[in-house]
Amino acid sequence: MNKKTIHSKKIIKQINKSISDSEHKLNIDFLKKEKYYNYEIEEWYGEEFGIKGELRKKIIETLLKTYFEWKNELDKLNKEYYLAIWLYNPRMLKSEIVCAIDEKVNYYENESFLASNKNSEFELNQFGLLSNELQKFTWDRKIDLDSVHEWEINFPKEQYESEKQYNKDQKFYNKLIREKFHVVEKDNEKIYFHPKGDVWIGKLK
Repeated sequence: MNKKTIHSKKIIKQINKSISDSEHKLNIDFLKKEKYYNYEIEEWYGEEFGIKGELRKKIIETLLKTYFEWKNELDKLNKEYYLAIWLYNPRMLKSEIVCAIDEKVNYYENESFLASNKNSEFELNQFGLLSNELQKFTWDRKIDLDSVHEWEINFPKEQYESEKQYNKDQKFYNKLIREKFHVVEKDNEKIYFHPKGDVWIGKLK
């Protein structure tokens, strides 16, 4: 059994545990207080290997199960709400279910992602039997962005473990600053965003 298979099985085990511990359940009290709530597939989603097979099936099943359970709960609130599947590609481990109410609805509807200018449609047939369920949703393509803070760019060379890693990071940072794909200033610090792939926003038709 290779490392990728072992890691996949470990994540499936974590997902199953989160479901058995009801971590995927909608916390209404938190939602009413903070006006949003989300459930992440994996909290530590640094890995970006190709997700397929049993792990991909488990991720999609969990997203669908959680979505419909939350929808039933949100319908009981008798008010406008935002509810969507955020399906990342290729960083599928980042995928989550997100909901919001009141003043947070507009943010999640219109401000949480940059629009993608790619025209190709979501290939639903890649998910086997689950494709039928996914076709019940409309899918809107957005850009999956990762961020680098200014303090990371200015991290002292002498604190790096190796000069090789420092040079590699500096090459990437220089490219990031030069391209200025998307830059935000917060608390007197610049944050540089760069695309990592797509995020498909799925809502029930």
